[in-house]
Order: sequence, then structure tokens, then C-alpha cells
Amino acid sequence: MKIILLEDVKTIGMKGDVKEVQEGYARNFLFPQHLAVEATEHSIRQQDEKKKAATAREKKQEKMDKLAVSKVDGVEVVISAKADKGKLYAAVTAKDVSEGLKEQGFKIDPDDIEFASTKETGSYEAIVSKGDYESGITVIIEAKE
Repeated sequence: MKIILLEDVKTIGMKGDVKEVQEGYARNFLFPQHLAVEATEHSIRQQDEKKKAATAREKKQEKMDKLAVSKVDGVEVVISAKADKGKLYAAVTAKDVSEGLKEQGFKIDPDDIEFASTKETGSYEAIVSKGDYESGITVIIEAKE
């Protein structure tokens, strides 16, 4: 019996694969567990459409990632924080850098920023990465009066 896998099944194959299996295995295990459906012309066509849609979504997301990262390349983010003689009271983290970018009009998630938190004023480098793309930004931490 021909089936289309809805999930990865270790002994059979990966999600979306069309495989030939024993009818009893399909009816008694795969179908009740919602791991597969019978491969009819309609279900194969649906699966192909899902794959095309997923590929299109991935390409669109990749373009958006590339655009977002290229926009912030070389940007300087100035963060003012309370300090005493160059030592900050609270550490500046990637979240603070993300908020600084947001104030400049860039929407970057803190998880996409590689920045070692610090408690000292000065100039630091940070890396913004999304997907396969990355760019560098400068983070300037100033003492707030």
C-alpha cells in the first residue's frame, strides 16, 4: 500500500515521503497514530502544493532576513545608562541593544544579537545575525548624568 508520511518515522522515512508499506502496518499503526495517509492522486497533489508553499515561505523569509541584516550593517547604537566612574549600575545586554535599534527604527529580536553583556562604559562590537546572514554594529555605552 502506498502512503504519504505526515511525520518523520524512523524505520520508514521523512515527512512528506511517499512510501510502499504493508497494508496491515499502515492500517493498524500508521493511520491510527496520524503518522501517514493513503497516497491517492488527491493527497499527493495536496502534499506537492504544501511543499511548494513551504518553499515559497522559506524564500520570502530568507529575503526578509537578508534585508533586515543588511539595513543594520555598520549602525551605531548609543545607550545611556546610570554609572559611577565608568562602572554601570546594571549590565547592558542584547535586550538593551535591541531596544536601542528599535528607537532608530530597526526591529531586531534580542535573540538575533550576539553581544556580551558588560558593566563598563565604552565602545563595543555586536553581531546581528538572522538565518545565514550577519552584520556588525557598534554599541556605544555612555554614562547618564
